[in-house]
Amino acid sequence: MRHFIQHILLYNLMLIVAVSCIDDYTIPDSDTEPMVVIFGQIVSETDCIFTLRSTSRLTGELEMYSYIDDAKVTVKGTDGQIFEAKPKGRSTGQYNVSVGKLDPSQKYYVHVSTIYGDFESEPMQPLDAPELTELYYEQPRADRKIDMVISTEDPKEPVYLLWQVDDYYEIYTPFTSRWEYRFDPGEDPYSINPKGSFVMIDPDQYTNHGWRHSIELSAIATNHDYNLGAISKRCICQRPNFDHRFQTRCCTRVRQIAITREEYEYRNMMKEQWTDVGGLFSKMPSELPTNIRSLGNRKAIGYIGVRGHVSTKEMYVNRHDFDYHSMDVAETIPEKMVGSPQWMVNNGYGIFSHDPNKYETIWTYRWCIDYRDDHWGGSEAMERPEFWNDK
Repeated sequence: MRHFIQHILLYNLMLIVAVSCIDDYTIPDSDTEPMVVIFGQIVSETDCIFTLRSTSRLTGELEMYSYIDDAKVTVKGTDGQIFEAKPKGRSTGQYNVSVGKLDPSQKYYVHVSTIYGDFESEPMQPLDAPELTELYYEQPRADRKIDMVISTEDPKEPVYLLWQVDDYYEIYTPFTSRWEYRFDPGEDPYSINPKGSFVMIDPDQYTNHGWRHSIELSAIATNHDYNLGAISKRCICQRPNFDHRFQTRCCTRVRQIAITREEYEYRNMMKEQWTDVGGLFSKMPSELPTNIRSLGNRKAIGYIGVRGHVSTKEMYVNRHDFDYHSMDVAETIPEKMVGSPQWMVNNGYGIFSHDPNKYETIWTYRWCIDYRDDHWGGSEAMERPEFWNDK
């Protein structure tokens, strides 16, 4: 168990998954009884990521969770196909599996083996999404917020949709650091007085420029609101005009995903319950359902959706395309606030400048010199994407 989080953080994680109703979940009798939470989707011709957590109630206000890093995760088809997942990174609870083109006549599900027991999602046939016909940004509001707008083709039948938004954006930090403080090999940075030294950085190792990646499931909708026709000019996401995505250049990729009516209704219900009540373990108007069944006594929660064709559109936007106004205030640290180099590094600061001859060092906030800092948002810092277009 590594972290303690408020209910709202776990809700944000729940937005990563699709959900449906086939089995009611009963809150554990014991406050400390772990509950397995499984996130993920099975998507045709895609690298699929599944996240496993164990979570339990700590107090009336806090929930406690830990990643499950020693599970076996397998995607299976009713025709006998098997796709085995591999752990993604260390201590992340994530498992990655690449599935081929899913057969629309077959059903697919995920099998998960953990120390808490074995679990399987409901076998489902892949759902195909209609095509995206339009994607653009606009800034029509007095508050200068930026809307992401989409339109779809007419599916000529009832449809329920989910949109996944991937943003890849370029960052330049306010300052460029040419120095860093490195701990000596074998030294524990958090021990008492760990040894280290100031090191000049090669220009190709500067961290003032790079790219970030963010991913989110932004909205759901049904064409019942459009007389069962095409969904037209719908805002699926809204950004403030100081969002870091628009600092320099951003590539937005929107994936339009078909979901079931049950999933659509569940998502609406979940949103209302979290808004009105506030937590996974809170007393809810109705018990939270799941499409994952236990092969033993322990129950799990989550949903594994099965996706066939996913429609995708991409667009680039630049800073000058909007009324962008940065809220960042870059500054150096006053001398009276400066501790030892070890303390500064361990507490999120970086070097603005260093004079080895005068033994003078000026410090700044890490985000001012390092695009990898969480200040810049997203879930991932990265080198230049292979697909990136500067034009």
